[in-house]
Amino acid sequence: MKQYSTIAKAVCIGLLASSSSAVLADDAKLDLERIEVVGKHHRDVGATGLPLAIGDTPQSISIVDSEFMSFHDINSVGDALSHSAGVFAENSLANRSRFVYSRGFEINRYLIDGMGAGSSPVNSNLLDTSIFQSVEVIRGSTGMLQEIGQPSGTVNLVQKRAYNTTGGSVSAEYGSWNKRRAEADVNVALTDDGSVRARTVLVYDDAESFVERSGSLRKVLYGTLTADLTDDLQVSVFTSHQSDDLDAMSNGLPYRFITGERVTAGIELNFYPDWATQSTTQENLMGEVRYQINDKWNVVARTHRSEMNDDHLYTDLDFHLERNGDYFLYLRDNRRDYTSERTEFNINGQFSLFGRDHDLNFTFADTEFEEEYWSYRPVGGAGGNFFAEHAQQPAQAKPEKPAFDYENGALTHSQLESQSLRLALNLNVTDSLNFLVGANYKDIEAKGVSRNVASQRDFSDTNIYFGGVYRFNEQTMVYASYTDISDQPAHYDKNNQLLDSPVGKNKEVGVRYATQDDAFTVDVAYFDISQDNYPVRVAAQDDSGEIYYVGQSGIESKGYEVEVTGHITEQWFASASYADIDVSNPNSLIDRTIIIQPKEVFKFSSFYDFDNALQGLRIGGYLTYAGDRKGFNGLGRGTEYFDVSSNTLLGFSAYYEFNDALSAKFNIHNLLDKEYDAKIAFLTVRPGDPRNYSLQLTYSF
Repeated sequence: MKQYSTIAKAVCIGLLASSSSAVLADDAKLDLERIEVVGKHHRDVGATGLPLAIGDTPQSISIVDSEFMSFHDINSVGDALSHSAGVFAENSLANRSRFVYSRGFEINRYLIDGMGAGSSPVNSNLLDTSIFQSVEVIRGSTGMLQEIGQPSGTVNLVQKRAYNTTGGSVSAEYGSWNKRRAEADVNVALTDDGSVRARTVLVYDDAESFVERSGSLRKVLYGTLTADLTDDLQVSVFTSHQSDDLDAMSNGLPYRFITGERVTAGIELNFYPDWATQSTTQENLMGEVRYQINDKWNVVARTHRSEMNDDHLYTDLDFHLERNGDYFLYLRDNRRDYTSERTEFNINGQFSLFGRDHDLNFTFADTEFEEEYWSYRPVGGAGGNFFAEHAQQPAQAKPEKPAFDYENGALTHSQLESQSLRLALNLNVTDSLNFLVGANYKDIEAKGVSRNVASQRDFSDTNIYFGGVYRFNEQTMVYASYTDISDQPAHYDKNNQLLDSPVGKNKEVGVRYATQDDAFTVDVAYFDISQDNYPVRVAAQDDSGEIYYVGQSGIESKGYEVEVTGHITEQWFASASYADIDVSNPNSLIDRTIIIQPKEVFKFSSFYDFDNALQGLRIGGYLTYAGDRKGFNGLGRGTEYFDVSSNTLLGFSAYYEFNDALSAKFNIHNLLDKEYDAKIAFLTVRPGDPRNYSLQLTYSF
């Protein structure tokens, strides 16, 4: 396995949340464990849609690449984000989905090759990493890139591309809780010169859980085809399908009794019935045409359609346990459909002015997004006794499933149509100074139905972006940037009307240092975020249990991030990151998403490649630290907030290459078998995964 460097990261960043970009690995030989670049990458990179390397972009960017994910046996996007600098990923039991936060706010914008993903953030986190070359995060507002610019950041998932030789790999994995995973990644050159090429990824993943009776089944099919029609014209198609079936889903253990005492139970206990299931499918289809006009100008046209269907028979506690263990379940049969369609036309190039070359990007985009969400109540209730069931070791899947009222469902429907025009300019003022400026005009029509009441918001807006990078020398540079914050209307007030869009300002300054060979890099960033009309969740002051939102102003987030990456020796690589965040809210209402994330987050990873008699062996590990934070327990007016202690988790990984064809990998997660509360929410506590193992064999050809 070849070490990855800052240069490699800069190459991988193509398509980073940029609707004008593409990484075309024309001549790359790639398998799941080894990356050998033997050709060149065409790349348009940077957080502005301009062809800028990471070091020339005045914003924080982090990448979790395929080599890291493969080495540490990371199979889902949510798990990959738990290793990204400055990001806190809060896991949920059983379904491997995660709520993800950065800079004090939830990340809820996910892109696939720079195009919007038609899915909720939680479902996007379920996507399997086998089909992606990297998981990339731009922290801070990205209003220059898309119709919205949220202050937390944007996740961009870069799909694998076909290369121009025939090869691939197959692997088989077995792990704790009867995890069985089979994966194949096959590339075929369909012409002698590789000008027409295809790639397919197949995954079958069947696993149980440390929680009794709970299990998951995942199936993935991914395919891509690229054709170089001429030296200047290239056409690519990408398609993917993923299904996740989850049974006996557990939302955690009861947190406390109605009398206030904490419930004590083994983390493996599951009082949820077998019929508490969830079935999710996610499909993506994208077409791309790239034409190179000359050495300085190119045109890229892309269209993308994404769909997600989620059927979830949701079960949770209806209230705290009675002291004798009696409980009732809160039940809903939820049916949710997302659809996203986006078409983009991009012109990218360089022009000369005052004796210097400058970069220009022009993009037109048309986007449609729709979500339809039906929720059905049960006819009658369901409940049981927590103690009695577990004394009998409840494999009987009690309580019984009630009927549901499918004639009177509650509808939430959101529809967004937008057109945008973006102009971004990078002026190379001197050899040491480049200045960026851009504007993204958008015209948005948002329609919504909440609890069968319709509302609409139409508005136009222009996001402004400007920043600059100054290089003291080849190793050290400083940068500063300003970006507008904006978001689409997505929350409803107590009258079931769409709230106005949140708005704000995102400011960032930073210092970057890199050795001449990029073997060692240091990034330090300070950010200052302010928001108005920020949606805060409110429980109705009655017994209805209804939830609505109010817009609050003066929400601020300030903090700093440090990321250090480099080779300690030629064979020993390490990376560390630290983030310290301070969020303030002058209003009386508490926003859960602000207080349930830690103030401090630390990540560390390292590996060592042996030589001589042990050549082919790599050992490494990781550490993730999440600082103290809050959890909430209760419903509506009865909600209480509790301290959730910090936790430090360790992982170990070992890889051995027997020969060019055969390799093995061994992984341990939660190496010290630490017991901790991963999440306290509503009426339950969700334990973290105990220590678990996996062993994988890979054959490459």
